[in-house]
Amino acid sequence: MALHIQMSDEALAQLKKAALTSRLVSLAVCAGFLLGFGTILYVSIIVIQGDPPAEFIAYTAPSEDGPPTENPTVKELSAKTATVSPTVTPSVVVAQNAVGAVAAPVSLDTAGEFDFAEADLSLDVEMDLGEGLGSGGPGLGSNKPGGSALQGTFYDLKLTRNGAPSRLPVVVTKDKDGKPLKDAQGKPFKRLDMKSRQKDFALVVQKFFKSWNVAALSTYYKSPVTLNASYWYIPMARAIYAPIAFQCDNVCQDGGWIAVYRGKVKAPKTGKFRFVGTGDDFLGVRFNNKVVLEAGYLIPTLFDEKEPNKWWVSKAGDREGHWKRIKEGKLPGFEGYELMPYIKELSIWNDQLGGLTAGKVFEVKQGQEYPIQITICEIPGGGFGCVLFIEDLTDGKKVDPRKGQKFDLFRTSWGAPNARELFDAIKAAPTHDGRKVNCLMQATRPEDLNAPPYNEDSPIWTAVP
Repeated sequence: MALHIQMSDEALAQLKKAALTSRLVSLAVCAGFLLGFGTILYVSIIVIQGDPPAEFIAYTAPSEDGPPTENPTVKELSAKTATVSPTVTPSVVVAQNAVGAVAAPVSLDTAGEFDFAEADLSLDVEMDLGEGLGSGGPGLGSNKPGGSALQGTFYDLKLTRNGAPSRLPVVVTKDKDGKPLKDAQGKPFKRLDMKSRQKDFALVVQKFFKSWNVAALSTYYKSPVTLNASYWYIPMARAIYAPIAFQCDNVCQDGGWIAVYRGKVKAPKTGKFRFVGTGDDFLGVRFNNKVVLEAGYLIPTLFDEKEPNKWWVSKAGDREGHWKRIKEGKLPGFEGYELMPYIKELSIWNDQLGGLTAGKVFEVKQGQEYPIQITICEIPGGGFGCVLFIEDLTDGKKVDPRKGQKFDLFRTSWGAPNARELFDAIKAAPTHDGRKVNCLMQATRPEDLNAPPYNEDSPIWTAVP
């Protein structure tokens, strides 16, 4: 037998009435809430705040060529109110929140090229290759701040801190026929006699190398600008190129200078590495607070005041003995060093320096930051150059230039030396007053630079601000 239950008509009517009452109450509550919220909003904005008064602010155009900071950082775009500067003109005055203002048309000059490096639009994204990996430019670097680069400072050992000449003998420069050269005023051109003071300069550089602290150079002239470099690759140039690059050619001559680049780099992988390179007169690298490479014509560690020829690894000094001790591993402090004399483009350095020099092996961990200092110097003047590579020994294999194998370029950004760009930059080096000076040394075309080849896919050791 089936059991059937049905609600009575009276009960159904009461249920519908209760549902209607609930809906009406809900609507009333919502209406009351909206009315209260509207009243609060009206009182807060219209009654209390009222119309905002017109406010005037001044926009001041920023300087485009400011000097680089001591610790260059990548610029970030941000919006903020500009402050009035009475020393910079012109200024544009605008009305903020003013009613009824009519904006005048603005004409923008779009004919010129847009410099993305200057705009520095970077994404705030963590990447293995880092942020703002702009090139430091060919030569000794760029004076533009920012990007992944090491900061270099130039010191002139011939001048005091305030730029006054130190007490050096002066000689008259002569041409190949023995006739005195004359300056623009027709007077004999005089220059400092560098050779008589090489021993003194050697002592200064050696003192610096004992600590790698630039305080040891604080009594000497310091360049007015710093340069940011991402690689070190100048196979051949006149020594005056350095003072010109550091914008102190009006004060400094071509010899007796030292340039120190400092910063931190992030290892691209975990493994074993060593620096490979050389310099005229000298190239040195200090990595993770340890000297890992000394190469070139001058070796500060070997300098002995009683035997100055040991400072010069050349025909005038103990070149053959120096090479022999390196090959035999019997040179104290140079354990693990090797000579790489097989790169055909380096015929001059092969003959006079034994080729490139491979330094001490060191280990790194991927992503870890390490302090680094790179130093180049020129003592007598004339010509100078440097090349800095890095060799990955993680898998135990060494680069053999005799088989056409190439070293990695040590670099901190995407930048890489191009023979044509390097040739043009050195040929027309801009001086402090805007002149162009040819600083090429015995080169009339890019092929004459004696530039050694390198791996174009070299890893990036990102510079850390």
